[in-house]
Amino acid sequence: MPSVRSGSVDIHYEVQGRAEAPALLLLHSLGVDLGMWDPQMPDFLRHHRIIRYDVRGHGRSGVGECSIEILAQDAMAVLDAAQIVKAHWCGLSLGGMTAMWAAAHRPERVVRLALCNTSAHLPPAALWHSRMELVRREGMRAVAPAVIERWFTAGFRSSQPEKVARIEGMLEATSPEGYAAACGAIAAMNQLCDIRGITAPTLVICGAEDPATPLAHSQALCDAIADSRLVVLPAAHLSNVERPQEFAAAVGDFLSAPVNLP
Repeated sequence: MPSVRSGSVDIHYEVQGRAEAPALLLLHSLGVDLGMWDPQMPDFLRHHRIIRYDVRGHGRSGVGECSIEILAQDAMAVLDAAQIVKAHWCGLSLGGMTAMWAAAHRPERVVRLALCNTSAHLPPAALWHSRMELVRREGMRAVAPAVIERWFTAGFRSSQPEKVARIEGMLEATSPEGYAAACGAIAAMNQLCDIRGITAPTLVICGAEDPATPLAHSQALCDAIADSRLVVLPAAHLSNVERPQEFAAAVGDFLSAPVNLP
């Protein structure tokens, strides 16, 4: 897997698919790695060139200073390394926060935008600060059970234990310091004003049973972004893992839709 230097951190990424296909950048959630997108890869590769990467502090990428702006700079460094000027951006949770920053501040890099199970502002900051302290003191296993309970519905956890275990393994393998730094970025984030300037056609995906970024957060994104549509999936926070086919279909239909969305 290649890497690109972004600031003082090496960001590991991979590019798959036909060079002439439209580029689709995938940005994963807090606490996992680029493998989170494995369920969508066969569908997405049919029509797109896929660029995915490990967020700083996660997977094989290095740990360093973190803010939503820095995370967006990392994403653009990956696109530059892949020699891609602009792409569709699909981000889930922390990945969506990063993608909306890019769409608001660097619109020339974004064709269409998919914001999934995410929010422009996710208080209280104290919740994130306490989680940072916990993982720094006790490690990732201290938060894993509670996080997994929020990421997946009870029905999915009981019926798909292998899929849940795979994601839990990613979570436990994440650097505690990298995870804490990303939590700090979320705690400091408020993009409610900035997202009103987003002009890219936007899809917002929400999990009907998502306790981390509930429906009201997705509705707020749609209210702020003029050219947007909302899709609600019967899932919790990691909707792409819990409802992989429906997720891929929603994103695929959106990316192939006419420019002027209904």
